Amino acid sequence: MGPSLSLQELQRRLGPADVQKIQLLLRVPPAERIRTMLKVQTLIINTWRTRLRAAHPELNDLELCQLVFQRLKQNG
Repeated sequence: MGPSLSLQELQRRLGPADVQKIQLLLRVPPAERIRTMLKVQTLIINTWRTRLRAAHPELNDLELCQLVFQRLKQNG
């Protein structure tokens, strides 16, 4: 994982549209934000699994699952 950004660096990188998105996101209840995050996480993992299955049709389900976990470990 890369170095964390300072507040000043983050403010410099954010544009007006980013600030508006953050303000809107902060209005969403925390439980809804978590539900949305979990849905997106599931979508990403399923996409990886589908792409890895297409790239490696020879793998059995356990091997495919191990490969998905390796990718998760590499990419956070």
